[in-house]
Amino acid sequence: MRERIKNIVIDEFSKLTGLIEADFQSNFRRKVNNFLLSQMDERITASMVFVSSFESKSGFAIETCAKRIARLKFGEENVPAIVNPRNLQHDIDVSTVTGQVVVTDVDTHNGDLRGEIAAFRANNEARGMGRSRVESGVTMENVKITLLPLSAKYKTASIYTKPVDLAFFDGNNWNIMELKAGGDLDSSNAPSNVEKLLTIYVDMGIENCNAFFSTLYNKDGEGNVWKGAVKKHLHYPSMFLIGADFWNRILPDGITFTDFAEIYREALEEIDLNSRINRMISNCIEE
Repeated sequence: MRERIKNIVIDEFSKLTGLIEADFQSNFRRKVNNFLLSQMDERITASMVFVSSFESKSGFAIETCAKRIARLKFGEENVPAIVNPRNLQHDIDVSTVTGQVVVTDVDTHNGDLRGEIAAFRANNEARGMGRSRVESGVTMENVKITLLPLSAKYKTASIYTKPVDLAFFDGNNWNIMELKAGGDLDSSNAPSNVEKLLTIYVDMGIENCNAFFSTLYNKDGEGNVWKGAVKKHLHYPSMFLIGADFWNRILPDGITFTDFAEIYREALEEIDLNSRINRMISNCIEE
């Protein structure tokens, strides 16, 4: 199982590195033309270009890794490209789907529906600090009571699709996730990300569904309390899977988050990532 997981990481991050290599020089030239960076050493600038490119592109790679790893645990049929828990009739070609999409008959573009979801979030925001803090009232229970009925209220005769970062059936419940790298969203982006997750929940239209805001790593350090603007809008910690909690939810039995971190390190060593980075930087500077 370790080898299967490592091969997934090698596959996805080899593709990622190839994409970065393909446009690295053009990205570097654009940075060189930025006079604000003119006092910096070229190697520093090139390193900044790599980090920026890696961070912007790696999200999709690691999300794909997460889907493929979840399939090792739950099975291909329980982590489908087309998520259709209510078996709605549709003519979507699975070969055209990138990632995962939820099939629904709920009109998610309806302004009234969006308004009801936004009002539910806003009326249940966390407040206070320290011992007087009251966590968000957007709990699994309240979501089921308040939002699930909207699936019937805004049901249509048409079929829609909604992209979802990760969705899987664990044998008892469907689990849908808004998945971020570290989850360091600012106060202006947090509400829209939460409303997107809650909209997908309404699209699912089933009672046995859990919704989570998840992160690939704990930006505040594994084992520490995660801090983020999203905590104002979703109940913490019941609707969060942060870092190790996320990975331990989807990793096959017998493989821990610590194991996965080691497997990931080994995989990047095998694709010789550090040497390829240094070559990209050196080639740009020598031109």
